[in-house]
Amino acid sequence: MVTFILLALVASLPIIAYLLANQTSSKGIILGITVIVLSLCLIFFISKFSILGTFEKQTINNKIIDEIYLDKKISIENLVNIENTLKEDEIKIWLISLVSKSIELNKLNSAESLVTFSEKFFNSNEEKLIFYNMYTTLRDAKFPAFADANFFISDDSLYPCNSFKGEIKIYIMNGPEIPIGEQKFDNFDAISISNDNSIIPGFDLASAFLNTETVELNVSIECDKKESNFYLKNLIVLDQNKPSVTYKIGLNEWFKRPQEL
Repeated sequence: MVTFILLALVASLPIIAYLLANQTSSKGIILGITVIVLSLCLIFFISKFSILGTFEKQTINNKIIDEIYLDKKISIENLVNIENTLKEDEIKIWLISLVSKSIELNKLNSAESLVTFSEKFFNSNEEKLIFYNMYTTLRDAKFPAFADANFFISDDSLYPCNSFKGEIKIYIMNGPEIPIGEQKFDNFDAISISNDNSIIPGFDLASAFLNTETVELNVSIECDKKESNFYLKNLIVLDQNKPSVTYKIGLNEWFKRPQEL
């Protein structure tokens, strides 16, 4: 602020000299205009109503939007400007908005560069879910066939009892102990897993298909009229070219779970 005042005083010297000259007319008008101009400068560049920051942000936003419309990877210069100009909360809001805009316009190169840049700003568990959602939305836009990936249990499957309730879970083999999908079911109705059944957005059936993962199928059932529980475990290699699997369970695949003492 001191620098601005000094510059303002230096810039005002010719005006002051003009006002002090004997031959000067309309001194009141000149002085009034000078005061108004200096006041506006104070308001626009120093006060809490300053538009300097807003103008700078708008300039950065316009440059990024231009790159998005050309479907370019966002330049390092503009990404650095985002990080240096905005507050942390503003950065997150901007990135969510820019990624959404890029995907909406189907500018996926721009969206991918923004998502990659975004990861380091979303640190808490809640924020990571926001990031994973952005990633998943981008992935589904790039690979729409996998947005509806499914794993079905065939209607022709055989069970050790006629009436039961159960649960299906699918894990990545040698992966984290977090299922890519889980679902409870009653009897034979709608025994399946989709991307919507994942615990973590993006860590789901679609990702497993895209990476041609080997998955572990876990199914457990509790028979209604018997004090018996059964389970099965089987490994299945997913095919990247077929984002849907229908698996038929044979009667010999079931194992009786020992009763707990």
